[in-house]
Amino acid sequence: MLRIKKIIVVTGYCATGKSTFANKLSQDLNIPCFSKDTLKEAMAEGFGSNSKELHDKGSAAVVNMMLHLLECCLKADNPCILEANFRLFQGEQIKALVEKYNAECITFLFTGDLNVLYHRYIERVSVRHWVHEVVGEDKDFFIQGHLNSKMGEVNIGQVINIDATDFQTINYDELITIAKDFIN
Repeated sequence: MLRIKKIIVVTGYCATGKSTFANKLSQDLNIPCFSKDTLKEAMAEGFGSNSKELHDKGSAAVVNMMLHLLECCLKADNPCILEANFRLFQGEQIKALVEKYNAECITFLFTGDLNVLYHRYIERVSVRHWVHEVVGEDKDFFIQGHLNSKMGEVNIGQVINIDATDFQTINYDELITIAKDFIN
């Protein structure tokens, strides 16, 4: 019996709870989650804190790794979750692999009020891994960076839009049910 290849993408703006949601989804669905931040942190531990190259190019390198891992899963007919604040062009790369392997994809797109998200982003800096160090990032830079890279425009397959301005308004159980229905 031929299984339909299925991929879940969790993407969107910074500080919207993407990683937390993707990890919960991975646990509930019992499928692997490849998270940009987690992979970047593992790579950082190998290279060490003095690696300027890692700070400058680490995210791009990790996304390339994620694309390779996605292709491995697609070749093996194994579902997986990809989680990152993918730029529009990176979303297009994922979409190309989904089409190449005739897979189905659902995208959970987390966005919200960028003013609120900026403050949430700055508040968590001190508790995050050193590789995510923020240097000189002001609110305008944060907002323009999101808008210019078109993070909120990644759409692969069915897109579920989530406004994460206020976490209390998100029905996570409903989102997990949508993902379970998609995978099954």
